[in-house]
Amino acid sequence: MDYAIARKIALDCFKLDRIDYERSDILTLAHDNDRSLKLDDGRYYSPLVDTIEDDLAKRGVRCVSVARIISRVKGAISYGNARSPEGGFARALVLKRLKSLVVRGRYPYSHAEEAIWGRILDVTGARKVVGILPSRELCVACRKRGIWVADVQHGVIAERHPWYGQAFRAVDPVEQVPHGFLVWDRGSSNVIEKWSRAKGTVPQIIGNRWVARFLRNDPEDRLVTSLLQKFAAPLAPSLGRKTALVSLSWGEYNIPNGFIIEGLEALIRRTAGEFRWLVRLHPNQVKGFATDEGRRFLNYFDQRLRGYAEWEDATRCPLPVVLRVADVHLSWTSSVCIEAAQMGVRSALLNPRLRQSDQLGDYYEYYRGTGMVELVEETEPAIEAWLRGALDRDAVPEDFAGYDAAYNQLLDYLAS
Repeated sequence: MDYAIARKIALDCFKLDRIDYERSDILTLAHDNDRSLKLDDGRYYSPLVDTIEDDLAKRGVRCVSVARIISRVKGAISYGNARSPEGGFARALVLKRLKSLVVRGRYPYSHAEEAIWGRILDVTGARKVVGILPSRELCVACRKRGIWVADVQHGVIAERHPWYGQAFRAVDPVEQVPHGFLVWDRGSSNVIEKWSRAKGTVPQIIGNRWVARFLRNDPEDRLVTSLLQKFAAPLAPSLGRKTALVSLSWGEYNIPNGFIIEGLEALIRRTAGEFRWLVRLHPNQVKGFATDEGRRFLNYFDQRLRGYAEWEDATRCPLPVVLRVADVHLSWTSSVCIEAAQMGVRSALLNPRLRQSDQLGDYYEYYRGTGMVELVEETEPAIEAWLRGALDRDAVPEDFAGYDAAYNQLLDYLAS
């Protein structure tokens, strides 16, 4: 963990919180790396959660957003004026970590965290809760009060994922499980349904709503229109060169330099005159649990890739804007491949653990089945062969008609 984050947790333990949040219909939640888009007015926007809030606002529904543990993006610098009981959350987290040392093999349930969420729910009077990774404690607090709570997909959902896989969640009592999972695709839904139906929970497939806004490109959507205009020049296609996007993953211990495997790095350097290479940092590396990696990346890029690739605009602008100009996408493990597939961009994933059934072998199975995501050996010749082959094959964006209908039904339910 980044030293700065550890220091913040320690200092937050001494804070006293005043939970006097305004009354609201819906409570939302997200973390700093989920509020990744910095707007021109300096506020940070959550592409997934604030999109839902904006759509609910059109229906006259008022929301209050809560920033999850260790958040810095809140108050005036957050688009949704996010709140955070930092002191209570920090103390609950520390106690939770200490408890985990004693109850090994079991979830270290925190009654302290549950009490904080209960207080927030009681003060706001929220009828429903929607957010990214609602904790087991929040789910219990909601169910005790008859409040509907749903988890919004924000990345990969797979059997081997500890938050979503059957082996991890089937043992949870019903009260620790959300009422709903709002997922992007059929593959994600299938993973959750294996264990959630027995607990009375059926996932809803609504597509990635941030991606949906850019696919639709509605002139009335002022945010999308302004973002496309703002980044039109910096990300304009390079004359005579196809564009390849490389999205980084964070915490990747099996990449020697920590960022880009040697074979891909060599290919970037050798083909920079033929391809435009864009490198996008993970939101956690920019503002989150891995900001130390973001700082180290600057030195790595200067030494190895400066003059051969670009990273600033590709990292700063919204992912769908980058995917609109990308011809192909490459990554070690990143779930960007799901958003790329939904926007009609083929992906190559290079992590050998994805090719091992006892490691991450079930990750991205659905889009691997459609051919939009392929597992490629991490050598320079293999990557180049995939790259040139992918550019010769057409791909089209996913049909969002069914997703849009399901999403509108969800909004009607939340507003009811």
